[in-house]
Amino acid sequence: MEYIYKSALELAEMIRTGQTTSVEVTRAHLDQIQQHNETLQAVVILTEDEALTSAAERDDEAKAGNYRGPLHGVPMTIKEQFWLEGQKSTINVNRYADWVAPEDAVIIERLKQVGAILMGKTNVPKNLLDYQVWGDIYPEGKNPYNLEYSPGGSSGGSAAALASGMTPIELGGDFGGSIRIPSYFCGLYGMKPTENTVPHHGHLPQAESEKGHVFHMAVGGPMARTVNDLELVWKSIRGSHPSDRITPRIDWDELNDKELEDYSIVWVDRWPEYKPSDEIRARIREFVQILQTSGVQTENAGPGNDLHVRSLSVWMRLSNILLSQDVPWFMKPLMKFQMNQTIYRGMEKFTEEFKRGFKSSFINYSETMGLKAQITSEWERFLEDYDLLICPMSFGPSYTRRKAGSPISYEGKAMKYLDYAWPYVTCFNASGHPAMNIPLGLNDAGLPVGVQIVGSYWSEPSMIHFAKLVSAHTPGFIPPGNY
Repeated sequence: MEYIYKSALELAEMIRTGQTTSVEVTRAHLDQIQQHNETLQAVVILTEDEALTSAAERDDEAKAGNYRGPLHGVPMTIKEQFWLEGQKSTINVNRYADWVAPEDAVIIERLKQVGAILMGKTNVPKNLLDYQVWGDIYPEGKNPYNLEYSPGGSSGGSAAALASGMTPIELGGDFGGSIRIPSYFCGLYGMKPTENTVPHHGHLPQAESEKGHVFHMAVGGPMARTVNDLELVWKSIRGSHPSDRITPRIDWDELNDKELEDYSIVWVDRWPEYKPSDEIRARIREFVQILQTSGVQTENAGPGNDLHVRSLSVWMRLSNILLSQDVPWFMKPLMKFQMNQTIYRGMEKFTEEFKRGFKSSFINYSETMGLKAQITSEWERFLEDYDLLICPMSFGPSYTRRKAGSPISYEGKAMKYLDYAWPYVTCFNASGHPAMNIPLGLNDAGLPVGVQIVGSYWSEPSMIHFAKLVSAHTPGFIPPGNY
């Protein structure tokens, strides 16, 4: 147990200085998985033999004074969707039940290059489309803070594994809050990087008939219990690659000597049509008060021109274009029906955008991309006078596990299923802006709460630096009991 809940940086330092070995650290985390996974169902593919073999190789390299990088010998798990050579990627749907990755995803290859040990893959909802974890193939995932609650989705298994000490770091993917919501529900740091800054190759299983796949809004990103670990994973996976020409070369501003008083923050505790719970609004105001006491310049203001709702409309339309792009025309009506009966139940407000997403035409696609470019520019103009935006992550903390599409009640308010979290996160998938969850401890019921911070394009170094500074004034990650 001495290695469980240590940060990746701490473990790497212990291995580097000879205080322990990669085999010992990896075995300890494998034991943690064996002990608790039957209850949580966080890890769905375990590569124990391969992990211990790789750990022994990292130890041999360390003895010879050869270190691959800052994660040398550190074990970790990854979200099930990512390619790991020779292992299944099913996204928890029967259609891909036997699909095996022919090679590693680019970002998995990069993590291995800096020395990480892959122990297995973590649970996801069917088709990666829910803030719970359930599907055709794997058992239902649970939240380690309360087994009756959702760990979030779609990187829910990732969040549960991290929070329960099964892994020191994780790699998630975010198409509609899929890194941020699980991090929020499980009290972790989780960041969705700027769109197209992380290579896409190897992010999803592919049908044999598929000739190509268009990616928008989705991006792989880090999940961690500390900001420093999150930064380490992000730096390891970012940047252009020959397999992915749309990922640009960016001159990241790594030097950041700002203090809190040097930051200018704009904040909202609600969106015009989506007001979160009193508890969450109070947490955001308390967080802003901490910043103000530390000398941060703050302004309570939101963008005009219905930008938030228009961003949600773009996401709804574009997401269905992407999700249905390789689905035969005769299967699309069934797909629409199933979605309307589950996660999109009651979402009449976006019915037109939902339907348009299933229209297979270049005109529809190009028009949608034009709307996406427009909202991105408007968010950029709103953010240009500030370092960061602070806003809600969800209506409230995690909710009890239930049938997808069932109404959710919190603080006496009943709401449509998707309205609980979706409106607070997908706006920034639509615009492509980087966004992060900062954990703010536990509420009176023992469930994690947090706050979302959002930056302009390519502002991740500033966001991470800010998170490091405020970590001295916030609870950060608090482990659940019994793990």
